[in-house]
Amino acid sequence: MRTRWAPRVRTLVGVLFLLVLVLPFLLIGVQRLLENALILDTEHALLTEAVVVGEAYRAEVDPEAATPLTEPEDDGARFAALVPRLDLAESPVLPAATRRGEVVTGTVASSHLTPILERALVRNLSGVRVLDPDGIVVASPQRVHGYSLAHLPEVAAALAGDYRPVLRRRVSDEDRPPLDSPSRAADLRVSLAVPVFRDPRARTGQGAEVIGVVYASRTPLDITKALWAWRAKLFLPFWVSVAVTFAAVIFLSITLSRPLSRLRAHAEQVAAGAPAAGYEVERVAPMEVHVLADALERMSLQLEARADYIREFAANAAHELKTPLTSLRGAAEVLLEAGDGASFAQRTRFLENIQKDAVRMDQLVQRILELARIESTRPARERVDLVPYLEGLAERYRRRGQPVVLELGAAQVELQAVPEQLESLFVNLMDNAARHGEGRPVRVVLTRSSREVAVEVTDDGPPLPEGHLDRVFERFYSTSRSQGGTGLGLAIVRAVAEAHGGTVEARAEARGATFRVALPV
Repeated sequence: MRTRWAPRVRTLVGVLFLLVLVLPFLLIGVQRLLENALILDTEHALLTEAVVVGEAYRAEVDPEAATPLTEPEDDGARFAALVPRLDLAESPVLPAATRRGEVVTGTVASSHLTPILERALVRNLSGVRVLDPDGIVVASPQRVHGYSLAHLPEVAAALAGDYRPVLRRRVSDEDRPPLDSPSRAADLRVSLAVPVFRDPRARTGQGAEVIGVVYASRTPLDITKALWAWRAKLFLPFWVSVAVTFAAVIFLSITLSRPLSRLRAHAEQVAAGAPAAGYEVERVAPMEVHVLADALERMSLQLEARADYIREFAANAAHELKTPLTSLRGAAEVLLEAGDGASFAQRTRFLENIQKDAVRMDQLVQRILELARIESTRPARERVDLVPYLEGLAERYRRRGQPVVLELGAAQVELQAVPEQLESLFVNLMDNAARHGEGRPVRVVLTRSSREVAVEVTDDGPPLPEGHLDRVFERFYSTSRSQGGTGLGLAIVRAVAEAHGGTVEARAEARGATFRVALPV
């Protein structure tokens, strides 16, 4: 169920926080770009107006300029366009422009240009002035002239035949105009001076003769008024942004909120006793959610399997304990009913039965606890050398009178195992072989391969019927119950082998049976 291409939660959250972090800077960047675009647009409009006014001024001071232009020898000299060059990041912001010299009013210095500038001001809201080659104003829309602007950097550059527009601070004591007003309220003004060359095709910066200058300035649109003016065009992008935002919210809800809610509902159902169902989540959910769903599903299945194991184990234990308990109860009732009338031999017999059943119950309880401990705990493992351990175990049984034949195929075999559990495994195998071998030698063979070590324990007793091979490792199944068998010894053997990642199997021989335990090296 795990999806390899699914994004991780930290990726989604990281992208989200990155967007939150970058968004203000993006807005600042967009604002600067928009402000710069508005300034360039204003500069372009002023350039267009200044060039036209400059050509009108040329026609006034140089009547021969009205004649058609001749074709240049070089085709590349046909055009000498002026392009906007202001940049908020590079262009310095200068103080507001000032005048120098005496201001003359009432007398029109240029009878043709002044009315044109007056009418252009009505439409364009731009302050355009015409200057002579000395930087003296000769025409303005306010009908004043005679003062000098030659000290301004942009005018000085134009008088030298160059074009260097500047940005200036806007100073105004008027209230901020409404959004629908044509007046502008930005804090900057675009100020430029366009040289009027005697040669119409002369290029700036090459020292051509200047016969006049057109000085123009205007306040660009501020962002608020620009957005208001473009509101119809921004309608669609605005709602697209809203839709994208809602889509992002829905996507995050689908990828994070809904899968976690479904997993919580599944967990609550399992906690309420419902069977463990499939923990399916959306494919677009993050990888951690898929991994969590897999882990919860495995946990639920393990809990359900553990509950089934506990129920089965409890039922088997109750069944096994029922027989000795019934025998104990019966013997006690007989003794109580007989009272003083029971003979010494009868009392002795019943007390021996009670003792035998109590011992059997004690063995059964000890084996049950041992098996439960092996199957439910995972203690730390240690390095165990199997060869000296088997030699010591064989010597222990020999001292008890049980002959053991060892066949060790290796001088050293080391395992990572729990010593106590390994003791339970081999002791139960040896006890089983000794009990069924009826005192005859028990054969223990050790073999090793590159991946595992195998220990085979063979008894020399009666052959094991084929029908028992598949059941000898089941809990409480015993072929020697009359001899005191609890049916848990071989179950403990299998539990230890599986806890260590190994296997165990039984096979019938001509005489007796062989039990083979394989453990990984």
